[in-house]
Amino acid sequence: MNSLVEKYDSALKQTMIQLGASEKLSRARLWAIERVRAEHKKANDKAAEEKEILRAKFEELEGKLMSDRAAKKKLTWEKVRLEQANAALEKEKAELQEERDAAVEKLIKERKCLKDSRSQEVTLERVRVQAAMTDKSSRCFDRVREYLARRNVFEKVKSLYGQASGTRKCLEVIKDGGTEIPQEIIDVFIEREKLHEAEVAKLGVGPLSEDDLTLSPLVFPSRYLNEDFKATLDPYGSNSEEPSVDVTSTPVEQVEALEKTNPEKDSVSVQGKGAKDVNPKDPVEVSYTSSEEREEEDQTKKAPSPTPVEEEKASNETDK
Repeated sequence: MNSLVEKYDSALKQTMIQLGASEKLSRARLWAIERVRAEHKKANDKAAEEKEILRAKFEELEGKLMSDRAAKKKLTWEKVRLEQANAALEKEKAELQEERDAAVEKLIKERKCLKDSRSQEVTLERVRVQAAMTDKSSRCFDRVREYLARRNVFEKVKSLYGQASGTRKCLEVIKDGGTEIPQEIIDVFIEREKLHEAEVAKLGVGPLSEDDLTLSPLVFPSRYLNEDFKATLDPYGSNSEEPSVDVTSTPVEQVEALEKTNPEKDSVSVQGKGAKDVNPKDPVEVSYTSSEEREEEDQTKKAPSPTPVEEEKASNETDK
């Protein structure tokens, strides 16, 4: 009888434990269901808000599209109007071009007559100017060529100095790291460094001077040069006091107007390559403006670099 009661009690306890576990499980499931419902509700609310925002954006974009279509239609009408105006202007331009070509052709013929009458004298003057120009530029180029040769030697010695200094520093760093390196090897590179440093200091190639990089205009006495007329010219190109010549006047009137500016001599200028364009109004003056500009650009690109001694001192200060 007692064993039966004990079995009953044990079965009852197990049943109570199972009921408690089932109740906890049901509460957990109920809590999970409530949480999922809340998340679904929140997601539905958020989706509704996003849908409302998208609807507002769609209406806004639709309004912009309608306004863009109206603007495009207006621009199409404006384009047609501008094309018609452009066609009228092109027609007028063609007529003016024909008139200008006729006038230019007439002036070219008159200028050719003047050029042919003076081509021999201008050619001789140009040869004289070219010879003087070549001689002057050759002297300048020789100075630059000599500087570049000395610069190449300086760069080689500077490179050797940098190699010796860098190798010596590397060996010292390796030795400080614990690797055994004979001091004799380091002394060899120290001697090389001192030797190359002395050579660099001895060469001491600095930047080119302004005199070597500047070419002044080539001006020398010429029977075609009118000094009085040249004094009236602005050296920067603004010739406000230069007598103007009407291109619509006859060639005879142009020649008379030019002769009044120089009653004693005929002033002839050489323009372009060869004796192609001759203007009896300007003096003979050949400048090296283009060469000066190129040399100044090259000098700007090749800024002077610090000497190896200065680099070595800066490196030592950084290491310290």
